[in-house]
Amino acid sequence: MNFNTAILYDIENLIGGYARTDLLSALSLKDIYNVIASKQTGDKAIQRAYANWSDPRLNILRGDIIELGIDPVQMFGFGRGAQKDVSDIQLAIDAVEIVFTKPAIEVFVIVSGDGGFSSLAKKLHEYGKMVVGCGYKRATNRVFEAVCDQFFVIEEPKEENDLPNGRSKHENMDPVLAAFSKKYQPVESKNRDQIVSSAREILTFFEKNKDTETMLKHGGINISIFSEALDYRVGGFNYLQCGFIRLVDFIRYASNGTRCKLVLKPPSDYRLVLKTASINGFDDVEPLLEIEELHTFENYKKILAKGGPVFRIPDKDVVYSIAEYLCRNKTEFQGVYIGDIIDKLGSEFDYDQNDIKGCVFSLASAESFLKEPEDKPLSEQKLSFIYQSVEPVVENLRAKMRNKLLALLGSVKDEEFAKIC
Repeated sequence: MNFNTAILYDIENLIGGYARTDLLSALSLKDIYNVIASKQTGDKAIQRAYANWSDPRLNILRGDIIELGIDPVQMFGFGRGAQKDVSDIQLAIDAVEIVFTKPAIEVFVIVSGDGGFSSLAKKLHEYGKMVVGCGYKRATNRVFEAVCDQFFVIEEPKEENDLPNGRSKHENMDPVLAAFSKKYQPVESKNRDQIVSSAREILTFFEKNKDTETMLKHGGINISIFSEALDYRVGGFNYLQCGFIRLVDFIRYASNGTRCKLVLKPPSDYRLVLKTASINGFDDVEPLLEIEELHTFENYKKILAKGGPVFRIPDKDVVYSIAEYLCRNKTEFQGVYIGDIIDKLGSEFDYDQNDIKGCVFSLASAESFLKEPEDKPLSEQKLSFIYQSVEPVVENLRAKMRNKLLALLGSVKDEEFAKIC
């Protein structure tokens, strides 16, 4: 094996800053690592993650840190107020130090979209090193992306982005959306056929508008623009109610009969282009000709894991064992951060860390804990378990999950739902 790669994680960038931790609950360093590993950049020799690890909210990531063998680098801010760039500076210093002290390292993977790393990337190039960037598409600086030898887009883990649930606010809207909104007014229909028709109406607008037609021929249009246009046109657009598990599947179906197609640059950079166009690095995505059966056990699990409230349910044995432990040791789980709960359960059970994490988050979504203060993100709240016996815990969890499915789909197939928990 060729141990020639250093992976450096900018945790502050991944969570959107310490003042805003709405990304933290769904962040998975394991998923990010799997994206990097799948690209065959080389075998990891060094993994470091830069953050203020004394912040108890970051305990949520402890399982991933241990499982992946990442070295957590403790960052303190010694001045007054937010110390925004402390991690960036230390990461850059460490990267240059690695160049001189560990010459076998040939590939530097910088997990961040921060434009400040553009200078670092150029300096590493001067020393003959390969630089790979990895970050959220929306939050990545274009200069940093351009100077990297490769750049991998990772899916932003913000739950509310997964499931449109209301009409978009169009302050400072994209020019494409502004042009569309001048021609079309919102409609209120929730009928699936009319929603699909509205989607094709948007694609036709993209085809005929001078600016967007040029984009379709060359770089393509990001599907987030299409999604915002549809959410403007059909307030409260919800692809799940239309029979699709993912937005991209809805687009694959809606693009039938239009001049547009969907293309993908792995792992998650989807764009709309003209069917006659070809973009370097992107592959065609097969169109979807029929709507698949929605009322299945697998689809129910996927739907429950999307949007809020989030339910990521492991096997029944895991749920019952964790629920029983929480009830039996209720006094230990009063006024505790969710990361500490996950860490404690991880030391007690030999379950996969993601199963434990999914179970605890699902119980939190089912309001099995009192949460204080209520106006803070889950990662900043202190939780107190409220149940004394297992059956009410599971019954309440099942009821909350069923209510979510009913609200989205209108009906639930009992024999499939019974397999969940």
